[in-house]
Amino acid sequence: MTINKSVSLQDLFPIIKQKINEDQSFTFRACGVSMLPYIRNGKDLVTLGKIKEPLKKNDIVFYRRANGQFVLHRIVQIRDGRTIDLCGDHQFRIEKGVLPEQMIAKLIRLERDGREVSLSGGMSKIWCFFLPVRRLSLRILFPVKICLRPLFKK
Repeated sequence: MTINKSVSLQDLFPIIKQKINEDQSFTFRACGVSMLPYIRNGKDLVTLGKIKEPLKKNDIVFYRRANGQFVLHRIVQIRDGRTIDLCGDHQFRIEKGVLPEQMIAKLIRLERDGREVSLSGGMSKIWCFFLPVRRLSLRILFPVKICLRPLFKK
């Protein structure tokens, strides 16, 4: 018998922080659509680990926004090592000026359908190469989707 229980990241944060501080990893099922299709909501397992080396463009990090919300997004740009710009793969608005102190952990493993997805392999590099084009297309299609939405409501 399997019991599915949802626990908020807010409740898990003390455990996550303790594990990361002890140089251990923490795995949980992804929740949210901001990283689609790279990370699938409710299906993929993400494993977080301690940030051991300087962060770089395209790293996926777990951070806490000023409003307390926890987010797993990809680094778009690092500005003078002082602030970081992040964005979900399924979003077009870049969150600018995130501070390094807000970074909690880094994605170190992604599991899909029981198999590990390479975070640095060829397919991942191709995906990252085309992300700017994807963001541009999302920016263009978003207003179209909003305009067409009333036509498809029941």
